[in-house]
Amino acid sequence: MTQPAVSSTLSRVRLAIAGVAVIAVAEIAGGVASGSLALLSDAGHLVTDSATLGLTWYAVSRSRRPAGASHTFGHHRGGIVAAALNGAVLVVIAAVIAAGAISRLQHPAAVTAIPVLVIGALALAGNLAIAVLLRGAGGGLGVQSAALHVIADVLTDAAVVVGALALLLLGWTRADAGVSLLIAALVFVGALGLLREALHILNEGTPRDLNLEAVRTRIAELPGIDGVHDLHIWSLDREHRALSAHVIVGDRSLGEVTAMIRSVELVLCEEFGIEHVTVQPECPSCSVEAPLYCNIEGHHKLVHETARGAR
Repeated sequence: MTQPAVSSTLSRVRLAIAGVAVIAVAEIAGGVASGSLALLSDAGHLVTDSATLGLTWYAVSRSRRPAGASHTFGHHRGGIVAAALNGAVLVVIAAVIAAGAISRLQHPAAVTAIPVLVIGALALAGNLAIAVLLRGAGGGLGVQSAALHVIADVLTDAAVVVGALALLLLGWTRADAGVSLLIAALVFVGALGLLREALHILNEGTPRDLNLEAVRTRIAELPGIDGVHDLHIWSLDREHRALSAHVIVGDRSLGEVTAMIRSVELVLCEEFGIEHVTVQPECPSCSVEAPLYCNIEGHHKLVHETARGAR
């Protein structure tokens, strides 16, 4: 992101932190006053969201730092690490809320409906505004994961309002606990999806919207390319992708090979959104008789056997 874009993102995240904190305090006060587990559960989720947004703000701030000798790709992974931590914490929060809800279903407690209804409606409006604020903030997976949390808060606030209405109009004493259990389920599902995507990126997984074989085929279709192997695609975050590959180009002049590599880079950038490309050209015999890349598994085996023989 450009510096102005980053500054705008940070401003929106700071506003979101303040807004979520205010709503959380209101829900804690309302939950204690009314005896509502649903409000307290949602307040606990919002406290976690405040920490989530704080981590996101820190990660986006670090992303402004330029690449250097110790971080040659820059600091883009900070947002992914924050997203993974958010997901892990949310799984724990969901388990705590579910345990409390199950206990309340078995042993209903008295809940005053009017405060729950009023605070739930105010929280719904506030979180909806924060969700709109964050959805347009940019900032990659870290910010968008925080936005998804707030959207989940909007849904849970709606459930709190419905539960309060059910208690007020129908006298259903287990409505508050039922809403709490629904909140736990929504938080858990969202956390699993977030963890899955963050860990996929941290484990150098191929971006989910890219097909490795389709990329390989497209490179091989370019004029002068006789084969592609040792192909790897990974991402630093949702917005920054990298690729390395060996291509067989035959016996050609340096100028011809350079032009071919440039054409590969352009196609990968324009058609697949891969911005960092490393391509190693090879002659046909190199890929079979004397590969120029290190087979890591075979290399480690050779080193181990050599060391064992020396002993």
